[in-house]
Amino acid sequence: MIRRPPRSTLSSSSAASDVYKRQEYGGPPDPSMATKLFLGFGLLAVACAAPTKTGNMNGKYLTASVDKVGVPFNDDYASKGHEYFDVWAPEMATHYGEVFWTSQGTLPLPPAIVERFKGKVMAITGYEQDQVMVVPTGQPGVNPDQDVSVPINWAYNHHYMAWMTGAHSELEEVECDPNDVSSHGAPTKWVAVDKPSALPRKFADVAPTSQMFSEGNGGESRKSFHGYPDGFAQLIESPDSWTITPMQIDTRNRDCGSTYKDVGNCTQMLPAYEPRSARYGRNWQGKDKPALPSNYSGILECPCNSRYGGDPIFYPSPIKSKIVTHNYVVLPSGACSSTQAIWDAQECFSVVAGTLGIGATKFENATVSDKTLPQGCSVMTHSDGSATTTFNSAESSTPCSGAKTQVGESMLTSVGVTLKAELVSTSETSVMTPSPKGQYCAQNKVGVIKSFHAGSDSQADMLAALQLCNAFCQTDSTCNFCSVDNLATAPGKLDVQFSALPICGANLTWGGAVVGDISSKATTDTGTATITLTGPSDVWFGVGLAAQNMADAPYTLIVNSTGVTERQIGTCGSEAEHCPGDQLANSLTLVSNTVSNNLRTVVITRPLKGLTAKHYSFHPSQVGTLNFISAVGSSQAFAYHKNHAAGVVSFTATEVPSCVCDTGAEGKLCAGNGTGCDSFVKQCLDHSQGGDLGSQHNPTCNSLQYAGGLRCCGHKRIMLDEDQPVRPELLQYHMKFRFWFQEYQPANATKTPQGTTQNTTASHYDLPRIYFTTEANAGEYDIPPAFATKEQPTIPGYAKWPLDKMTPGTSCTGTCPGGADCECVHTITYNHTVSNMRLIYAGGHCHAPSCLGIWLYRNDPGHEMELLCQQQPVYGTGQVHLDKYDEAGYITLPPCLWGEDLSLIHISEPTRLLSISYAVFCLKKKKKKNRMIEKMSKSKY
Repeated sequence: MIRRPPRSTLSSSSAASDVYKRQEYGGPPDPSMATKLFLGFGLLAVACAAPTKTGNMNGKYLTASVDKVGVPFNDDYASKGHEYFDVWAPEMATHYGEVFWTSQGTLPLPPAIVERFKGKVMAITGYEQDQVMVVPTGQPGVNPDQDVSVPINWAYNHHYMAWMTGAHSELEEVECDPNDVSSHGAPTKWVAVDKPSALPRKFADVAPTSQMFSEGNGGESRKSFHGYPDGFAQLIESPDSWTITPMQIDTRNRDCGSTYKDVGNCTQMLPAYEPRSARYGRNWQGKDKPALPSNYSGILECPCNSRYGGDPIFYPSPIKSKIVTHNYVVLPSGACSSTQAIWDAQECFSVVAGTLGIGATKFENATVSDKTLPQGCSVMTHSDGSATTTFNSAESSTPCSGAKTQVGESMLTSVGVTLKAELVSTSETSVMTPSPKGQYCAQNKVGVIKSFHAGSDSQADMLAALQLCNAFCQTDSTCNFCSVDNLATAPGKLDVQFSALPICGANLTWGGAVVGDISSKATTDTGTATITLTGPSDVWFGVGLAAQNMADAPYTLIVNSTGVTERQIGTCGSEAEHCPGDQLANSLTLVSNTVSNNLRTVVITRPLKGLTAKHYSFHPSQVGTLNFISAVGSSQAFAYHKNHAAGVVSFTATEVPSCVCDTGAEGKLCAGNGTGCDSFVKQCLDHSQGGDLGSQHNPTCNSLQYAGGLRCCGHKRIMLDEDQPVRPELLQYHMKFRFWFQEYQPANATKTPQGTTQNTTASHYDLPRIYFTTEANAGEYDIPPAFATKEQPTIPGYAKWPLDKMTPGTSCTGTCPGGADCECVHTITYNHTVSNMRLIYAGGHCHAPSCLGIWLYRNDPGHEMELLCQQQPVYGTGQVHLDKYDEAGYITLPPCLWGEDLSLIHISEPTRLLSISYAVFCLKKKKKKNRMIEKMSKSKY
């Protein structure tokens, strides 16, 4: 689906122009290369400088060079003769707690600008951004001198994405992968595309037809510099329109007012009431009580709540805002992976006794910490019919079971039928069967046992990764499939891994990597099954294996007074529930058929391997838990059933522990009534893939763990619980941009640019935008509380986390947890490879209030961990009477600049050339305490 944004219906005053005097081109620039890199970094707290009167809309800016902040760079556009024009977006009107996140349509540039640059190139040398209330309300640009800036603690600017298009381009909305970080988790995104008229245009080899603006684009935007060294700009031919998609979250306490007349009220942040899940649920004060004093609102974290996606920790039944399902199984051999192990004793005991169909006469429970026993949950059946369930809190690699003889017994009391089977294996073989190229498992991110990353996109490397996965899968009892998983985010690119999976789900299609994009394990077990069936003696009864209903068309054993027959039932399509199916060739040996106390018991034997494809084949080396259905009739003649039920049976070995795993836990984010549900698994990278979030099992990575963020923060959603009031007072305001520019001159500079093989005497070099994030493919990440404590024992996303153990990614100093000197930091890193670029501008995105720093290093041989840029945040001090943007706790992110113009010489690194395949390493740190978290941080490169 492709659509274009509507044209704005605003009057021309909505895109008013206020142009300074034209700059006479007074000196040659020294451009270095037609490339810019938007980077994201995090930063240290320092005091804000006092405001200085300049020609800038937002006052004085700070810039950085490598690890220095406040280097002497001339940030005053007007003093350098640059011109500007202002534009306002349509009004946003929101309630407390409401999210505004949608495109505001295609908006015209000032007519004078459009006419002036028709057939010419504009060099955008920088821009400024603000959010303003206008006078009169609803008429932006009429009285620009009376615009009133909306404090960031009124309306939190989570992020924005803005574009300028021209006569030869337009925006289209296209469907995209929800995991596409460029769409921030949305199902669609806007992209600028060329019109057919773009092909013969005059400046096709110099300037693009559109530009994007989205660096330092959150709460830090207004006081973060968005300009470039002399001679560098974002070039655009024949500009005529602009578009913005803001994401704003209304956090203004309505007791303080919400109009421009109230801007002097509550200048120190005064949080209002917040949902139970805000700040990870710590120190919640009540549904109508304000949060504890702080410099920010917990709502800006986009907490999932009872209206949508809220975790059962805060929203138990009957609220259905998150529906969690499990797939508990007994493992035939080996051990549960760390992501499938059960780490809670009570969960372990209740699952074994009530879920798995283990027919013990009684259960004894034991909790231990012993590395010689299997980790997590296991069960051992005894010869007297009892069973012992053990929860082992110690991390251990000790495997379970692997015995050649396994027995399972389960009774369905509602129909009075008991199934017992003894499986004796004499040998087993397995083979991986490849699919055609171009398939992948729908659940290729669910319960991943192990992944094998291809060294490159060559056929040889991808086949090598597949072979490693297949070899592993053949030796791992929990693995049934190897599926391709393409990690690349750019269209048409391949960055594949093959993941060993317990389940595949549907076979989906894509462009393909290799033959065997899915490899399915087929295991053949040789041996004998002894099956005992018990049910009412006066009617027929039956058991269907590996099924949950008749529509599964299962292999079924039908018992009556004459013996046992084999059938495949449910073979009549939509009439499956009433279809007797087909009788199969006999593969059974009847051992006995006896009646006692009105119960018939038959004992039969048959080979483990089915006689035909329609006969069920037992796989004791692979399947430890088996679904089955049962029914009873009204007479001895097989006909429509009188009663039916579904159950499960698990196979264990006597006096040998069998591991119990959760191979298919899934969480669905839903409206509070359980409708409109969505589930997801992101492409979180582990250490071997250059990232951290996968290894940290960060809660952002899947809907089961998810506690808050972009997936819960849709347009018009209210970030409050259902039982919390939505105040009627609206906050009405506009996004405002000031674009600074010069006219591009094709040939009037006198110096040859450095660092490029292409000579030019043009006035400006265009800076393409390069984008990547420290959280790699996740688009956001959580910073959970540092510890679970006795006072706060639960952490959403880290269910049953041990007390006083640091959560993943955390490092602490001092007496922790609880000590007055305890300080904790959360760190994530990302390794990335870049080629043929020269760094000019590095500008990141880091949310208040916990950002400590983002560091970018060069990390190829000979340049190990060579610092390129460190963005250090400047925290507001609260002196808003001196500087309206100096809000306490909110940050400025001075970008790193590189250049050879006079304003940077002696204080800045030369433009940094990174040629073919240089490794870069990003590190991002955030401060955290048990009572605070920060959501949805992003650093961009």
